[in-house]
Amino acid sequence: MSAYLVLARKYRPTTFSEVVGQDHVITTLKNSVLSGRVAHAFLFCGVRGVGKTTVARILAKSLNCTGRPSEDADPCCVCSSCREISGGYSIDVQEIDGASHTSVDNIREINENIKYPPVTSNYKIIIIDEVHMISMNAFNALLKTLEEPPAHAKFIFATTESHKVPATINSRCQRFNFRTIPVRDISVGMAGILTKEGIEASTDALDVIAREAQGSFRDALSLLDQVVAFGAGRIDLDTVQGILGIGARDRFFSLLEAIINHDPSVALDVLRQVFNEGYDPEQFILDLIRFLRNLILVAHSRDNAPLINMIDASESEIQLLRNITQQTSYEELNNLFSILLKSEGEIKRSGIPLIALEMTIVKMCMAPCLVDLSSLLKKMDSPAARPKTAIPDGFRQTFSTPPQTGFPETPKPKPLAVTEEPIPPVPAKPSATKSDDQRFTITDITPVPTGSPDEVWENFRNTIKLRGLDGLILSMLDHGSLISYGPNELEIGFTKSFYKEQFESYLKTKPELAAIIEDIFGPVQTRVLVLSKKTSLVAEKPFSETLDGQSDLHRAMRKEAMENALVRTTLKEFENSSIEEIRIITHNT
Repeated sequence: MSAYLVLARKYRPTTFSEVVGQDHVITTLKNSVLSGRVAHAFLFCGVRGVGKTTVARILAKSLNCTGRPSEDADPCCVCSSCREISGGYSIDVQEIDGASHTSVDNIREINENIKYPPVTSNYKIIIIDEVHMISMNAFNALLKTLEEPPAHAKFIFATTESHKVPATINSRCQRFNFRTIPVRDISVGMAGILTKEGIEASTDALDVIAREAQGSFRDALSLLDQVVAFGAGRIDLDTVQGILGIGARDRFFSLLEAIINHDPSVALDVLRQVFNEGYDPEQFILDLIRFLRNLILVAHSRDNAPLINMIDASESEIQLLRNITQQTSYEELNNLFSILLKSEGEIKRSGIPLIALEMTIVKMCMAPCLVDLSSLLKKMDSPAARPKTAIPDGFRQTFSTPPQTGFPETPKPKPLAVTEEPIPPVPAKPSATKSDDQRFTITDITPVPTGSPDEVWENFRNTIKLRGLDGLILSMLDHGSLISYGPNELEIGFTKSFYKEQFESYLKTKPELAAIIEDIFGPVQTRVLVLSKKTSLVAEKPFSETLDGQSDLHRAMRKEAMENALVRTTLKEFENSSIEEIRIITHNT
């Protein structure tokens, strides 16, 4: 009985036209051969089984072919040169395994032999497979020959780890990066081979084999050989899944639906069924990561056309994935993917990977539901979620319109309070009988003055003058200045303690002065200081200066925002939540 030749060797491409999935490489090489502009050295890079060595042999046959038409780059595969190269006994084409020829002596031998012209061919061609295995000294020994080779010499290097090839070698070669082959191309290629073999196969079964090959045509043919040996002339999906130990794709759909529905019992039952069929836990976690990745891509794409080349799924499967995405949100899918990706290494390192995988699935089922913040804000802003007490237009204008710089000549009217009956800003424990609209209330809002401290102080003096207050107050203010002001506190400093005591006396005896302060600065706590003493500021800086990029006013506004009843109630409503950032967007200092 003759020796069996595996499919990967039996149907190895012999011409450029038969190569699958590397059109960008084939087109360039064919044009180079036809135009006669063939480089003296090539570097073919790519993962295993994508056609690097095969294309190297085809290129060698094309360059030395004696029966090839001048207008066609494909070798004839009939002439003596083509047959010798295909058989591996050509004198002028030498194929070397870089893993077993790593020393300087091996390269020295190549350098000596390359000097002599070819015996029966046009070129003497050296093909070195897995060239990255050559030692650094051997690479250095090859540099001179590679830089200035004889006119009849051609070098073709192939490697799966291009980053290990020295830059000095890389720069002397024309580099071609071989791509992983798409699932669809692998599936179509296998279907053509099976037609020649007289074997029937379903498209779904071939798609599964192509997905397991992960872009390598040779790996796909090796798996196909295994399936054909068992299939007895017919290959279907169940046969492929049973032989390769791959769970049915519908199990992934069932598992993800159980996770999204937060049903760990159903998810663990699906997991048990999968492993009863012999699925490897480490392989399962990798396949589940790919499946969830496909699910996220489908969720972020509205059109199926670009997804065909991005994910390993048929159009019917894409529609099933899209149905699942309608049951959840982007945020929840991303959260599940993060949990799965972080657990992948732990499962591989675990001595009991199956149990580790089960706990990961339970964690995914119990993961909290995440909601997009923008949709949550829209829901909070909806009419149904607003308090029953209407908010006056003046109050809305305070937030929607940026404040104008400076002060008007006439004092501003005091804004209205939102509610008449007082409600505690943050109740210690909300009563169960109160409605959601009564959990918090928004109190008086007074726009914070803008401008420099000197401008604010001058406006304060002008307002006192317009109100007709005692002239002694204006004279006293000549000896004072504005130290700092914010939503909660106002600090005024005087040069001497006499003026400080006098101003404090006026605050108690003249309610008109306190009313002006409240109209301009709001219901703040007024502190009167002597300028020779330290203020309450951590760093004694004027209000207009900044510390760590923040002015005193901004720090005060942030503090008041954190103490706001609405903010505190929201934080209490959402467990384990926090405020990450507060931005001042309508105030200019």
